[in-house]
Amino acid sequence: MTERQLLGYIEREEGFYHLYEPLKGSIVTQAFILCKYCRGAIYHCMGPRYDAVCLTCYEKDPDLR
Repeated sequence: MTERQLLGYIEREEGFYHLYEPLKGSIVTQAFILCKYCRGAIYHCMGPRYDAVCLTCYEKDPDLR
């Protein structure tokens, strides 16, 4: 089994969850996933996802996001 790359996080009320790239051969939408804070592209498919946070914004202090 191949290890999937961590793309970012999903922010929910109860905390953050990992967002991984899709498995090879998966059927996905062709819409970008954008970060909810900086609006930067996280991944070129599997979107839309309105609660996604990129790795850069996740590592920032919550008050500075």
